[in-house]
Amino acid sequence: MKRKYVVVGVVLAVAPFIGVGAASGAVRSPLLTDGVLPLPPGFTSAGVVDLNDRGDVVAGGRADGPEQVVLWRGDSVSVLGGGSPTGLNNLGQVVGAEYVNGGSGQYERTPKLWQDGTTTVLAGPARSYVGTGDITDSGISPVTYPNSTAGYHMENIGYWRGGAFSRLSAPTPGPHVSLSVVTENGTTAGSFLPMSGTGAYAFRCDATTCARLAAYPGGTGEVRPVAANDNGVVVGNQNGVGLRWEGDQVAALPALTGAGDATVSNNRRAINKRGDIVGASGGRATLWRDGAAVELGSPGGGQSAAVAVNDLGDVVGWSRTPQGQTRVFLWRAGRSYDLGTAGQTDATPVGLNNTGTVIGTATTSDYRSVPLRWTVRPPR
Repeated sequence: MKRKYVVVGVVLAVAPFIGVGAASGAVRSPLLTDGVLPLPPGFTSAGVVDLNDRGDVVAGGRADGPEQVVLWRGDSVSVLGGGSPTGLNNLGQVVGAEYVNGGSGQYERTPKLWQDGTTTVLAGPARSYVGTGDITDSGISPVTYPNSTAGYHMENIGYWRGGAFSRLSAPTPGPHVSLSVVTENGTTAGSFLPMSGTGAYAFRCDATTCARLAAYPGGTGEVRPVAANDNGVVVGNQNGVGLRWEGDQVAALPALTGAGDATVSNNRRAINKRGDIVGASGGRATLWRDGAAVELGSPGGGQSAAVAVNDLGDVVGWSRTPQGQTRVFLWRAGRSYDLGTAGQTDATPVGLNNTGTVIGTATTSDYRSVPLRWTVRPPR
């Protein structure tokens, strides 16, 4: 019952720093509002997971019992039911899974779809510890699951499209396999990690088949795609190296000058439609645009990282002050703007949409998650 309360291929280059820190930029901030999202009555915690272009926000929240799916539309908050959300699309559909409290040695999660007050159990995989991913506007959601409720090592992959389940065959069967990335045109991407030894790789799937992505020369350890766009570009990381796959080619993202590493943000919005990629290099927030690494600056003055990029090219990230406070910033058209902490001690961003909403989280001294939201002016 829904309860509602109102309260190696491409040669990549390095570009110079073009961000403007707070201390050097006497520029009008795009920030309009910031604050804590209202919790449903009795709830003490909620960790935001995703948002859509309507400004809806979904989170996993807690009162006294198991985790519940919480949805905000404006300042109106609804409890959709038991479960842990993993994605939200522009139609307002929420996908996730609810943990089933079984007997000893039993591991089970029930995949579900929530929309407009209705909860639908997603049929397909046999009862097991099902893991869901994001959901596209066309209703596609990737899924990973074990062979039975007697284990939690992920051994199978597939996807739902409009509620119908299709199983996929990974290039190598068995644990540990994952499928977490999905695009609007139905491309999915995941990774395989053997139980022991070498042989980890990333793969990409279309509607019926999966194939390995190119291996990065000299790459070792787990390789994990984190995001993709509808042009078929996949991005991810392998042992501290940020990677970009396109077609049958793979390239390492270049580090900033003086930095020894470059990694992609572990965020579904780490790449946008035009191919901008965000992450960090040498502890500095970085945007990779047109093959060049761009330093975004740090309004706080210390370490920083870029978290997500929207289709307009706006980037949201975090920066640290000399006193150790973590603050949210927005980078737009060559300037970085401090968005602050929404009144909390510290704050970190989770995502941003194409219509001026940024979401994030803070953690209290007793480890409760606080859901945060900022609104910003759209770019001119």
